[in-house]
Amino acid sequence: MNDMMTLLLIAIPSLYYLVLSLVTPSRVAVATATVTIEAPIEWLFHMIAIDRRQAFRSDLKDVIVTSNKRWRELAFDSPPVDYEEVRSVTNHLFEAHFKGFGFRGTWLVRFTKDTDKVTTLFIYEEIQVKQPLLRPIVKLIYPLQDAVNRFVADLFDAIDIANPITV
Repeated sequence: MNDMMTLLLIAIPSLYYLVLSLVTPSRVAVATATVTIEAPIEWLFHMIAIDRRQAFRSDLKDVIVTSNKRWRELAFDSPPVDYEEVRSVTNHLFEAHFKGFGFRGTWLVRFTKDTDKVTTLFIYEEIQVKQPLLRPIVKLIYPLQDAVNRFVADLFDAIDIANPITV
């Protein structure tokens, strides 16, 4: 009887996790933000799309630039992530694809000039996980919206420090 209970205690959660893994879609997370920032569009585009080091970000301990279109981010709270720029239209759009262990995704920022000193950004990020057994884990341990919100907060902090007047 003890062996049967032990088997059930292992089998039921395992079966539940297996079913959960199979029904969780490969696109496990999407996060967006739309923010209006008092900074020139050229300055923001440079900070986000051109300066691969992104020193303003509090979540990065290092960035390894491997070419003008590829880089690797080393974050404090996650494994290394490799990025590749796939589209860039100066002062309008920046898109990069990224991949890490067991996942891949898209990072997109649209820039809209409101005035000479005010810019609206639309930020979109999504994560996809090919391996079904990893999907619930990635969905649970990586709060993507928190990461996008932290990026936005770091941008505002960078603007407060730099207080750009001209680009």
